[in-house]
Amino acid sequence: MSRDIKSMLDVRNLTIFFNKQRVINNISFSLYQGDQVAIIGANGAGKTTLLKAILNLIHIDQGNIHIDKSLRIGYLPQVIQVGDQQFPITVFEVLMQGLLQTNKTYFFSNKSMRDRVESALKEYDLVRIQHHLFGNLSLGQKQLVLFARMMLQEPEIVFLDEPTSSLDVDRKNSLYDILNRLKKNRITYVIVTHDLPSFDAYIERVIYLEHTILFDGDFKTFCETKAFSPFIHTHDVGNHHNDH
Repeated sequence: MSRDIKSMLDVRNLTIFFNKQRVINNISFSLYQGDQVAIIGANGAGKTTLLKAILNLIHIDQGNIHIDKSLRIGYLPQVIQVGDQQFPITVFEVLMQGLLQTNKTYFFSNKSMRDRVESALKEYDLVRIQHHLFGNLSLGQKQLVLFARMMLQEPEIVFLDEPTSSLDVDRKNSLYDILNRLKKNRITYVIVTHDLPSFDAYIERVIYLEHTILFDGDFKTFCETKAFSPFIHTHDVGNHHNDH
């Protein structure tokens, strides 16, 4: 997929091996302002490996990933993988921690930091649990707290890794609220998932990855492409969610 506007992120001829197995095989794509993307594929297709490469968490064997150094990147990890022992602190302190990790060129007085955190607590309806320990929260609450923490860093592009993992219907509603907020603020986001039906109302572009890219295009075209009908029917794409 190519456009005339300047890209935010470029992946070119990327290849990654893990235990001598080619997990990512010569893939290329770009991301643009306002993109609403799902990177999909079966378990083991290389989705998480690709995400880790983009976030500079693993070694790249071949190719390159170009991201403007000034670009602020937000990352919402799988909540189930966030160990409670890593957060023996309150919700308020989690948000303060997010501000402390912002670009070092920004300096905040203690009062201005507290004011920003208090504003975020109100915006994301977290005031009543601000003194609760993060480890004692429900998965949906943890997800919303981590999102608020990420948004305090004012990201320009956001990556969400398997955000519906182990979430029931009620807890998924908090995720859809997050996506609506990102859309409203025209923040580019990428959802790494094998569960496309959960996001059919929030996705405009699909990148179908099975170690290499099998499809990169708009959501409607993906659903109408016969070659992908087994994937579509198996996962029952088409159950649209309403915006909240």
